[in-house]
Amino acid sequence: MTVAFLVYRFVMGAAALLASPVAMAAADPAPRFEKAACAIPVAADEKIECGVLIVPEHRGKKGSRTIRLPVMILRSTASSPAPDPVVYLPGGPGLSSIDGRTTGKGNPFLAERDQILLEGRGNKFAQPSLACPELNALRAAGAGDGEQLAAAARCRKTLVAAGVDLDGYSSAEAADDLDDLRRLLGIRHWNLIGFSYGTRLAQTVLARHPDGVRSVVLDSVLPIDINYDEVAAAPLRRALNLVFDGCESDPACTARHPDLRGRFAAAVARADREGTAGPGGRLLRGRDIVDALAIGLQQPQNIPALPKIIDELAAGRAGGLAPWLQPQRSEFNWGLRLSIWCGEEMPFEDPARMAAQASPALGLGGANGRTATPELCAAWKVKAADPIANVATRTDVPVLILAGEFDPVTPPAWGRRLLRTMPNARFVLIPGQVHGAMFNRCGGQLTIAFLRDPNAPLNADCVAKLTGPIFPE
Repeated sequence: MTVAFLVYRFVMGAAALLASPVAMAAADPAPRFEKAACAIPVAADEKIECGVLIVPEHRGKKGSRTIRLPVMILRSTASSPAPDPVVYLPGGPGLSSIDGRTTGKGNPFLAERDQILLEGRGNKFAQPSLACPELNALRAAGAGDGEQLAAAARCRKTLVAAGVDLDGYSSAEAADDLDDLRRLLGIRHWNLIGFSYGTRLAQTVLARHPDGVRSVVLDSVLPIDINYDEVAAAPLRRALNLVFDGCESDPACTARHPDLRGRFAAAVARADREGTAGPGGRLLRGRDIVDALAIGLQQPQNIPALPKIIDELAAGRAGGLAPWLQPQRSEFNWGLRLSIWCGEEMPFEDPARMAAQASPALGLGGANGRTATPELCAAWKVKAADPIANVATRTDVPVLILAGEFDPVTPPAWGRRLLRTMPNARFVLIPGQVHGAMFNRCGGQLTIAFLRDPNAPLNADCVAKLTGPIFPE
C-alpha cells in the first residue's frame, strides 16, 4: 500500500467513527421542536397548536443538559395569513409568556397573522422552572431584606442541588432560543413585540440574530445600556412631577389643590416623622405612601384622582390609597429574575449610586424601586455577563417605539435613546398613558398598522386626538 492510500484509509475511518451513533451520542444535542400537549388548558374549538422547544441549558458549556420550553402557536383567522408571525416578549424578567393565554379571541394580531409564544427558559411552565415561592411570599408580605436574602440563598441551594446551571439563564441564551425556534418552525422572518424587559430581550435578538427579524415593536423601553438600579427612583419622581405640573397648569385644579408638590412633600415628611393612620389601623410611613402612589400610577384612569388623594394625605387622611395598599402578589419568577439581573445588570452598576436611589433625601420616603441589591446578587452567585450585554444595540431593522407619557418605570426618554443607534426606528409618545403604551386603542392601531407595513408612513392621527388626563372640575 502507498502512503497516500494509508492516509486516505485513516481519514475515512476517522470520519466514519465521528459519524457513528456512539460518537454522535457524546456530542452536544442539537435544538429540536416536538409537538406536544399544551402546557395550559386552551379553548378546544380554536386553532391553537402546542409543542416544546428542547435546547441546551447552557450553550457555552460542553455537555450541558437539555431543558424544555413550552410553545404555543395561535393560528390566524385570515384565509391567507401573512407569512411572518408575531412573537410577544413579556416584561419582567420573570413573567410567563403563556400563563393565562387560554384563547385567541379578541387578539387583534390573529386577523392577519399567527402569533407564537415561547415560554422563556426558567419561567413558570418551563422545565426546569427557577421559581422561588418562599421569596415571592416574603416580598408580598413586605418582609425585611435579611429574610429575603436568606430565602434567596435557600432557593439557590435547592435549584443547584437539582442540577440547575444558573449561569445558563440569560438574555443571550433566551435570544438564541427564539432564533432556534424560528428556524425549526421553518419561518424565514418574524416580528417581535417586546414590553418592558421584553424590549431588552428584543434588543438582544436584534444584536445576535437580526436576519430573522422583519420588524420590532418596543413598548416601554428598557435600554440595554441603561444601568437601571442607578436611576431607579428617577422615573417615579418624573411621573409624580408630571401630575403636579398638570394640576398647576389647570386653573380649576390648582385652585382646588394649591401647591400640590409642596403638600405631597409635607405628607411624606409627616408620615416619616409621626406616621399616618391608614386603612384598617395600619400606620403608614412615607415609603408606604409613595409605594401606593406608584401602584396607582400603573393605571392611567387613576391619574385624575391623584391631586385629591394627595391633598387628603397632607391632611392626615389616607383612605384614597386603600386600593393600592393591599398586599401585592409577586408574579415574578425570582430565580430567573435574579439570574438575568445579577448577571447582566449588577456587574455594570455602581453600588453607591444604587444605594442613593433609596435615600429619603430624594423625597420619596426611602421607597426602593431597585430590582435587586448587591447583597442579593452576592447570595445568588451567577457569572457576570460579557460586557457586550451592556452595549446599545445597533440595527437597521424597522422599529416602532411606543412610550407612555406618565410611565413611572421606563420614562419616554429611554425610548428616544434608542433612536441614536436605530436609524429605521420611529418614536411615538402616547399622551395620558403609563407603563404599557400599546395597551389602548391608539397604541393598538399604531402597532397593527406598523406590522402591516413597517416601512410605510405612520398615521398618528389617533395620537393627536388624545387629551391626556383631565382633572375633574
